[in-house]
Amino acid sequence: MLERAEELQRQTLRIYGELMVRRESWAGRLVFACGPGVSATGLPAAVSIAGGAALVLDSDAAMVKSVFRKGGVDFVVNTLDEALRVLKNEIRKGRPLSVVLEGKTEPALEELRERGVLPELQVEFADSGDSAERLGRDALLLDPRAETVLPSLDLQGWLSQHGWAETVLAATTTAGLREVDARLLARLPEGDKVRRGWIQRIAQYERPAPGGARVIWLTEAERAEASGDDAPADI
Repeated sequence: MLERAEELQRQTLRIYGELMVRRESWAGRLVFACGPGVSATGLPAAVSIAGGAALVLDSDAAMVKSVFRKGGVDFVVNTLDEALRVLKNEIRKGRPLSVVLEGKTEPALEELRERGVLPELQVEFADSGDSAERLGRDALLLDPRAETVLPSLDLQGWLSQHGWAETVLAATTTAGLREVDARLLARLPEGDKVRRGWIQRIAQYERPAPGGARVIWLTEAERAEASGDDAPADI
């Protein structure tokens, strides 16, 4: 259970990074994804942490229920009308929100096209071949011009430019994890909105477990400093 939680956090961080590579703020922007189980990829949380709005179509009812119960998505709805009504107001106000529409993908996609809904980014994971093969990749796209595939080739170069590498800071208790977060916030530059925003918001969407860890990007110097307290383990 702990390993799965850590891996989800790692994937959420990477998706968050993919978003940050593309723009500094996602406020008022819509990110779209569809496919069975896509709600459990960490995408809804990553978009919310980046300040954007996410609309996810997911036909895996059991997975959607599990993600919602754990706090990984803000709303689960059963009709497109409900999804768009909730999203429209938050997008207009530039507030983060994640909505999963549970049900069959094809009818919802067709209705979205008819309504002319075009996201800023449509996410298609590189390992999501099953749904793409079943429907045909073009059938999954709201906008054929949209950039879709994650991971991209841009994230690693962006991290290298900053001198950042994924690091795991372990904690033996939930209170200990909060202390790790507090120390990170105290050490990171005030102007570092990307990493500070991640630390401040990730626990809202992926609830810390006893004996958990915080996955974060750190420079070599920051890793050395943190190792005195938390003994980070490289990924």
